[in-house]
Amino acid sequence: MPTLRAEVAEIFKDGDEEMSHNQKNILLISMPFAGIAIPSIQLPILEGYLKERNINIKTRHLYLKAAEFYGLNNYNFLINSPNDSYSAQMVFSKYVFPKHWRKTEDKFREYFNKQMSGNNDIQKKFTFENYVKRTDKFYDWTIKNVDWKSYDLIGFTLNYGQFLPSLAIAKKIKDMYPDKKIIFGGSRTVDKLGIKVLDSFDYVDFIVSGDGEDSLYLLASDYQNYKSIPHLIYRNGKKTVWNKSDDIINLDDLPILSYDPFYEELGLTSGEVREYFHLYGRLPIEISRGCWWNKCSFCNISVQHNRYREKSVDRILEEINFLSDKYKMLTFQIIGNTLLKKDYGLLLEKVKNLGRNFTFFVEARAGQLKSEDYVLLKEAGFTTIQTGIEAFSQNYLGKMNKGARVIDNIASLKFCKENGIDNRYNIIVNYPNEEKIDFEETRKNIQLFKQYLDPPQISFFTVGFGSPIYNNPKEFNIERLEYANIDKIMFPREFLEMDFNFIYHFKRKKDLGENDWGQLVADWRSECEKSVVRGVKRQTGTDELVFYFADGGNFLKIYDKRNAKSIRIYILDEVERKIFLSCIDVISFQELQKRFSNIPENELADILRGFEESGIVFREDEGYLSLPLRCSLVSSSLSKKEPQRGLRVSSIQCSL
Repeated sequence: MPTLRAEVAEIFKDGDEEMSHNQKNILLISMPFAGIAIPSIQLPILEGYLKERNINIKTRHLYLKAAEFYGLNNYNFLINSPNDSYSAQMVFSKYVFPKHWRKTEDKFREYFNKQMSGNNDIQKKFTFENYVKRTDKFYDWTIKNVDWKSYDLIGFTLNYGQFLPSLAIAKKIKDMYPDKKIIFGGSRTVDKLGIKVLDSFDYVDFIVSGDGEDSLYLLASDYQNYKSIPHLIYRNGKKTVWNKSDDIINLDDLPILSYDPFYEELGLTSGEVREYFHLYGRLPIEISRGCWWNKCSFCNISVQHNRYREKSVDRILEEINFLSDKYKMLTFQIIGNTLLKKDYGLLLEKVKNLGRNFTFFVEARAGQLKSEDYVLLKEAGFTTIQTGIEAFSQNYLGKMNKGARVIDNIASLKFCKENGIDNRYNIIVNYPNEEKIDFEETRKNIQLFKQYLDPPQISFFTVGFGSPIYNNPKEFNIERLEYANIDKIMFPREFLEMDFNFIYHFKRKKDLGENDWGQLVADWRSECEKSVVRGVKRQTGTDELVFYFADGGNFLKIYDKRNAKSIRIYILDEVERKIFLSCIDVISFQELQKRFSNIPENELADILRGFEESGIVFREDEGYLSLPLRCSLVSSSLSKKEPQRGLRVSSIQCSL
C-alpha cells in the first residue's frame, strides 16, 4: 500500500498540468504576541515546503508590526517575565467577544494594573487605556493593509499567546469575505483542543493537528478531497471529524528555510524594532521534534509530537552555513527540546571546525552531557543554554519523573560555570503534591553551592492540557482542575465551558502547606551577588572565584571561600587527588572501586566520606560529584596569602 509520502511525491512529480484546477492560494500569518528577537520558524518551514511543490503561498510576520504599534519597550514589557505573552493577548477579547468586553472591561483594567507588573516607569505612560488604544490601531491597520481578497486559504500559526489575536482577525476576515477558508494550527489547537476550538468558533474552518506540511499542501492542491487529509480536523454536517494520523515528516526532507519575508517586513517597521533585532536577534534552526525522554509529569510535548525525530548532523551543518552566509548572521536559536540524542558530540565538533564566531542558544538535558562536552559546547559557540533542571530535591524530581538526579543538575551548573556558559534555567514550584520535604531538601542541598553557582528563575506550575498530571489529576493530589484567572477574564463563561483551555489551575485534595520559594531564591541571588562584590574588590581574576581547585600533578589544592569568615584551603595527597579528579563527572562508588582496585573498600569509603563531610564532594545515593570549579590559573598574590603549612582534608581542616 502506498504511503502518504509516496502519494504526495507522485502528485508533485506529475507537474502543474496534472494538478487540480482548484489549487488554492495560501496566506499564512503569525500574530502577536510572538517575540521579535526570534522569527517565527513555522512560517518559513511551511512556506518552503509548499513553494517547493509549486503552491502559491505568502507569509506575514505581523508581530513585528505589532511591536511598532505598541512601542518596543511596551511590547517587551507585555511578553517578558514577570508578565507573559498569554496575558498580553487579553485586549483582543474586545473583538472576539464584544459584549463580554463591555460588561467586564473593569476586570481587564484591574488585572492589567494589579497583576501585570515589573516596570513602574513603563506603566506610568503605558496605561491600560493606552494599551487598548494601541491594540485598536494595530487591529485596524491589519484589517485594512493585508490583501485578504487575493487568498483562498488563510492560516494562522498559534503558540502560547497568539490565540485571541488570531481569532480576532479570523472573525473579521470571515465577516468581510465569507468564502475565505480559515485554518488554525500549532500547539494551541493540537489534539482534542482543535476539536473544541472548531466546535466553539464557527468562523474557523479547519484545524491541523500535528505535522502540518503535507496537510497544508494537500489542502491547497486537492481541496475537494479534504475529508481524507491526515491530521486535518473539519466539520461534516453537525459532526466534527479528526483524521488522526501517525504520519510524520522526515526532517531532512524539508527545504532549507528562507527568512526573506521576515527581513522584508522587518525593513518596513520602525527603526527601534529593526535596531533591536539587529542587536539581539537570532535565527531559529530546527534540529528535532518531540522529546526522546517524553515522561515528565508536567509536560505535554507528546500531545504535539507523538514521536521523536531529529535531523542529521550534515543537514544541520548545511543549514547553519547557508543561513549564516545568506543573512550574515552568527547568532542562532536551536529549535528542539534538547540537543541531539546520540550525535550531539559530532555536531558540536563539526560546528567548531567551521571556524566562525557563532553564538547559539539551546536547551539541554541534565545528565546527558559530560564535563568535556561542555568544553566543546563553549568552543562551538553554545554560550547560552537552558538545562531542564526543575528541582534540587530528589523527592521533587521523582514527582516530576524527570529521569535526572539532583547530582546531575548540580553537575550541569558546575560545568557551565567553569566554561562561562550562561545557563538560564528554572525551578518549578507549586506542584499540587509539593511537600515540605521538597523544600527542605532543596534548601539543604543548595547550601553547598549557592555562593558560586547562579540562581534559577522560578516557574509557578500550572497544569498543561494533555500532560500526565492533566490526564491523572487525582494521583497528584488534585481534587479538581479550575480555569486560570486570566482565562476567566478573557473568555465568557459559556466559552470556557467548551474546554479549549491550554492551561489550568487546580484545587488540592489535601492542603500540604506553602513554601517560601521566593525568599529562598532571593537569598541565593543575594549570596551570589555578595560573592561577586567581594571578588571584584580583590586584586586578581582567581580572587573572584569562590570555590575552585588547582592541580599540582602529585597533589591538589582546593580554595574554599564559600564562608567569607572562615576561608579554607585543602591540600590533597597523590591518592586523594586521583580519587577527587575521578569525581569531576558523576561517578558511582562501584566505578570508583573498579578504578582504584588497589585501595581497600573501607579506605576508599573513608576518603570519600571525608570529602563529603568537608563539602568538597556531593553524594547522592551511590553517586559522587566534586563541587569546586577547575582553575588552571592561580595568582601570585593568592599564593602569597596561603599559610606555610597545608593540611590534608583526611586529617585536620585549616581555617584561615
